[in-house]
Amino acid sequence: MSKAQGTPDERLAALRREIDSVDGELVRALAKRFGLVAQIAEVKAIKGEPVIVPARIEAVLARVAKLAEEADLDPQIARRLWRQIIDEACALEEAHIAAR
Repeated sequence: MSKAQGTPDERLAALRREIDSVDGELVRALAKRFGLVAQIAEVKAIKGEPVIVPARIEAVLARVAKLAEEADLDPQIARRLWRQIIDEACALEEAHIAAR
């Protein structure tokens, strides 16, 4: 994170621009992730596999918590965010499978 020089208002505006940029990166990353989820739904439909695989969900949450800790982010925040992402991914998978 950069520390912009200037008045508090200028610094705040600069920081908000950085957040806006990061938000764009997050949206693009989520779009890529959900594109992959749609592909996974197709494979699961062909194989007759269930959408929800608890062991896989826990493995993802554990991996994300570890990554968060390494990045100096509270692992519980990461787990809560990913839990929501996973819930949305499961709903997307279910919709794709139902539409087949």
